[in-house]
Amino acid sequence: MSVRKERYYIVLLVLAIVFIGASLRSPISSVGPLVPFFSEDLEITNTTIGLLNTLPLLAFGIFSPFIPRLAGKFGMEIPLLISMIILSVGILIRGLDGPFLLFIGTALIGMSIAVGNVLSPGLIKATFPFKVGIMTGIYSFSMNIVSALSGGLSVSVAASPDFDWRAALTMWGIFPLIGVIVLILRMPMVLDERKKVFKKIDDKPSVKLWKSPLAWVITLYMGCQSLIPYTLFAWLPAVLVEKGFTESEAGWLLTIYQLGLLPTAFIAPVIAYKFSDQRVIGAVSGLLWFTGLLGVTIFNGNIIIPFLVLAGVGAGTTFTLAMMFFVLRTNSVEQSAQLSGMAQSAGYIIAATGPLFLGMISEITGGWNIPLIILMTISLIIAVLGYFAGSNKTVTN
Repeated sequence: MSVRKERYYIVLLVLAIVFIGASLRSPISSVGPLVPFFSEDLEITNTTIGLLNTLPLLAFGIFSPFIPRLAGKFGMEIPLLISMIILSVGILIRGLDGPFLLFIGTALIGMSIAVGNVLSPGLIKATFPFKVGIMTGIYSFSMNIVSALSGGLSVSVAASPDFDWRAALTMWGIFPLIGVIVLILRMPMVLDERKKVFKKIDDKPSVKLWKSPLAWVITLYMGCQSLIPYTLFAWLPAVLVEKGFTESEAGWLLTIYQLGLLPTAFIAPVIAYKFSDQRVIGAVSGLLWFTGLLGVTIFNGNIIIPFLVLAGVGAGTTFTLAMMFFVLRTNSVEQSAQLSGMAQSAGYIIAATGPLFLGMISEITGGWNIPLIILMTISLIIAVLGYFAGSNKTVTN
């Protein structure tokens, strides 16, 4: 292969990572701000909405363990291409009429995002072994910038006289569609070289991995750090409306919260990769969450904004650290994907409890203070788990 052609395929790979990242959160983070629009239109309850937000997380948990096996047979990019196609279809179906199609589309979205969640860290480690920090930062940044914009823009589109909530949900399908195009352009190289990331992979998860205390610490860290943001995606607009903000303001405040992720989403993995020990940053990540949520609980009005940003900084730090732990705490690409599959399977099952049960607790108690206190408690657990997950060890030590 000529140098020119090789550079062409590398550029396509970087673009693929960018657009895959951009596709993995916006289909979910765009839902919360639109709840007031489609809940009245479709006549569904808060409990049903909580189940709707839980469904993708359950799909992550159920399908994640099987994804490394697919990569072992077909490489990483072919499953990613198929998942981006299914994601595009799921987003389109979800924007059609009726609660049934809303749930079917959401289920397809959850299954396809699970593939991207599990394989992306392994793809980065396999293709950019000496640029893991930078490429993880690019991947995380693209994911979070699009997710941040999805909150405010979705409300603006839904409230526009020319569009509605269906258009606001459907428009986020543009990113996986572009991802499909980029991955198709890479297929000649993938097929010609028969590139397999894993030469051989067991049909069953590694027994050593499931018995590793460090693997379980990382899994719990992954679960807790996922529970908080996905709960906020679902219910933060409702929390803010209860505090006196309008629905439009609540949507843009969700965007402001997510903008807090952006600096740390790019900087945190670069810093973490430079050190063999990430215990301090792991502990601080949970404390950032705690402080931000404390301010959101206590204060009203515009003073809440810096605390939303601080919560976003905590979210960006914990998420990128979780992605880095899959790479830094393992000894091979195969093991990285296995740990990613394990952590995202059990982790997202944990995270799935957040949107549903905290929504139910809010209905029972008539407010959001108790759910927010529960989230603050979980943030302190994240700080402890982050300290131990940051130890300079691997899952097989």
